[in-house]
Amino acid sequence: RALYELAVSQPELDMPEMLWKGYIDFEIEEGQGDNARKLYERLLDRTGHVKVWISYAQFEGTEIGRGIEEARQVFDRAYQQLKEEGLKEERVLLLDAWRVFEKARGDSTSVSKVEAKLPRRVKRKRMKTDDD
Repeated sequence: RALYELAVSQPELDMPEMLWKGYIDFEIEEGQGDNARKLYERLLDRTGHVKVWISYAQFEGTEIGRGIEEARQVFDRAYQQLKEEGLKEERVLLLDAWRVFEKARGDSTSVSKVEAKLPRRVKRKRMKTDDD
């Protein structure tokens, strides 16, 4: 744990995502859900990357996490933050992951709530013009 802590405190890292993932996985394997949660929060302070949000929400939905409701709160926090930052593509990735989560763990009501947030494809019709 001390080695991981020393490593993540470095300002420059070659592959920080691998290190953080290793540290979080270590805490989960040790059954330390609270430590893993704190690491996710620290990582989100450094980078609000959509993959981190998805991983965090999925973690909360596991037996070591706090459950489905907490996972939904993390998904919702992520959605709000990505919306504030105007990151449309990242929001779609998040919503897709959230929908998969709800289909596996939720009910039809929870799935429809997520699907309502998904962007809609708009078909545009062109007017036909005659050559006359």
